[in-house]
Amino acid sequence: MRALCLIFLFTTNFIVAQKPDYDFAKAEKESRKLIYSNPDSALVYIKRTLSQKGNLHDTVYGNTYALYGIYYGMKGKPDSTIYYEKKSLGYLDDYPRNKARSIMNLAIGYRNKGDYNTSIEYLLKSIEINKKQKNNVGIAMAYGEMASCYNYMLKYNKSVDYLLKAISILKAENNTKQLVAVKQKLANTYLAMENYKFAIDLYKETLAEFKQIGMLKNYYLTLVNLGDALLTTERYTEAKKALNEAMGGLATYGDKELIGICLSKIGALELKQGQPQKAVVTLKKATDNLLPQKSAWLVGIGGQYVDALNKTKNYKQALEFIQKADRLNLFNKANKDDQLKYKNAVADTYNATNNDKEAIKAYQHTIEIMDSIAEDKQREAIREVQAKFQTELQREKNLALEANNKGLQKSMAAEKTVMNFYIFGSIALLVLILSVLLNYWLKNRLQRQAIKTAEADKILLQQQNQHEQELGKAQKEVIEEKQRELTSTALRMASYQDSINDIIQKCESNAIARVADVKKELEHLVKQEDYWKQFETRFNSVHPNFGSTLTNRFAKLTKNDIEFCSLLKLNLSNKEIASLLQISHESAITKKYRIKKKMEINDDAEFEKLLTEI
Repeated sequence: MRALCLIFLFTTNFIVAQKPDYDFAKAEKESRKLIYSNPDSALVYIKRTLSQKGNLHDTVYGNTYALYGIYYGMKGKPDSTIYYEKKSLGYLDDYPRNKARSIMNLAIGYRNKGDYNTSIEYLLKSIEINKKQKNNVGIAMAYGEMASCYNYMLKYNKSVDYLLKAISILKAENNTKQLVAVKQKLANTYLAMENYKFAIDLYKETLAEFKQIGMLKNYYLTLVNLGDALLTTERYTEAKKALNEAMGGLATYGDKELIGICLSKIGALELKQGQPQKAVVTLKKATDNLLPQKSAWLVGIGGQYVDALNKTKNYKQALEFIQKADRLNLFNKANKDDQLKYKNAVADTYNATNNDKEAIKAYQHTIEIMDSIAEDKQREAIREVQAKFQTELQREKNLALEANNKGLQKSMAAEKTVMNFYIFGSIALLVLILSVLLNYWLKNRLQRQAIKTAEADKILLQQQNQHEQELGKAQKEVIEEKQRELTSTALRMASYQDSINDIIQKCESNAIARVADVKKELEHLVKQEDYWKQFETRFNSVHPNFGSTLTNRFAKLTKNDIEFCSLLKLNLSNKEIASLLQISHESAITKKYRIKKKMEINDDAEFEKLLTEI
C-alpha cells in the first residue's frame, strides 16, 4: 500500500512538472474574441488569468481588469464597469495605448449611467493620449463614442460630425471591424434625426457585418433600433419580426436595461396595432426591468407606460408608478424629449384624477421644457448657418489663393519667354516686344481681377441674402411654435374655467354634499388663478408691440378691446373666445362689431388683414 502511494505521488509530481506554463497572451486573445458574443465564456478566461500565482506583469492585470469591466458592460451593470476600468488604470500608467483604451471603456460606463458630461471628459483624455501615440484607430473609436454621447444629448449635428471623422479615419486605416460599429452609430443618429430610410438601409447593412464578425450583442441591439425605425414608418410586420428576434437574443445576456428598452419598443408596436391592454402588460415588464437598474431610460419609457395606462383608464396604477419613478430622481438625467413625454403623461394622469394643482404644475413644466427645446433648436440653427457661412467664406479665400498662384505661374512663364527673346533678338527689338507684352499682360490681368472681384462680391452678397433668409425662416418657425403653444394654453385655461364653473353649478343644485364649503373653496380657486395674466405674458413675449400699436393708431380702443383683439390675432373662433371670456357667443360677435366700429372699419377682411399685419 505504501509503495502504491509513493508511485501515485511520483506520478502526480511528474504530471505537475510537465504542465506547460500558462499562456497569458492566448488567454487575453480568447477573452477579447468571446467578450462581445459569449461574455460568460470570456469570464472563464478572465478569472483563470487572475487566479494565476506569482507577480504578474502590469499589462496582464491592466488588460484583464479592463476586460472584466467590458464584461459587466455587456451585462448592463455600469457601476461594476466603472469600478474595474478604474482598477485597470492603476496598472497602465507606463503603457499609454492600453491606458487610452481603458479610459474609453470607463467613459462608456459613465455614458451608460446617463452621465454624458463625465463620459465626454474621459473620451477627450483618451483622444489626447491616442494622438500622442499616433494611434488613428484609437482616435476613431473615441470619436464614435463621443458621437453616441451627443446623440443621447440630442446634439445630432455634433454627433454626425464626429461619426464622419471616425469613418474617414477607419476607411484610411482599412479597419472594417471598427467601421461597422461606427456605421451603426451613424444609423442611430439618423434615426433620431427622423431620416428613417437612410437609417433602415444602414441598419440592414451593419446587421450582416455584425453577424459575420461574431459581435452578437451589437447585432441584437441593431435589431432593436431597426425595429424602432420600421415601427415609425408603419412597417409593423417587419418591426415585430426584428424586435422578437432581438428580445430572444438579448435575454441570453441578462442585461435588464436593454431588455427593458426592447420591451418598450414591442409595447409601442402593440399600441400602434390597437392593443392597448396588451401594451400595458408589455410596458409594465419594461419598467420592471428598468426600475432596479435606476436607468435614465426609465423617464422616456415610463412616460410611454403612464400614457398607455391613461388610455386604458388605469389611473391608480399610473399614480403608483409615478410615485416610484419620482423617488429615483432620474428626471434630470434624461434628455428633454423624454422629459417632455413623461411630464405630459403625468399631467394627463393628474388631470384625469381631478388633482388640478399637480396637473397645472405638470402642464407648466411641459411648457417650460418645450420652450427650452425651441430655444436649443434656434441656437443650433443659428450656429449651423454661421458655420456654413464661415465654410463658404474660407472656400472662396482658398479659390482666390489658388487663382493667384496660377496667375503667378503664368507670369513666370511669360518672363521666361521674354528672356528667350532677349537672348536671341536685338536689344531694340527686345525692348519693343517686352513693352507690348507687359502692357498687354498687365491690362488683361487687371481686367480679369476686376471681373473676378465683381463675381466674388456678387456670390458673397447672394450667400449673405440666403443666410439671412434661412435665419429669418428659423425665427419664423420658432414664433409660429410659440403662437401654437399660446393658443393651446388659452384653450386649456378655458377648459379649466368651464370645469370649475360646472362644479359650482352642481353645488348650487345640491348635487354635491356640503355645497357651501365646496362652492366657497372653488370660487376662491377661480379668483386666485389669474389665467388672463399668464396668457397676456405669453402673448406679449411673442407679439411685444401689438397692444401699443393698436392703442397708438386707434385711441378709442379700451384695454378690454385690446385684449379681445389679442384673441382674434390668434385666429380663435367667436365660440372659442366666448368660452375663454365666459360670455355668450352672441356677445362675442357684438363685441367684435363694436371694436370695428370704433376703428371705423366695415369690412371683415380688412379688419382681419389689419390684425395679421400688426
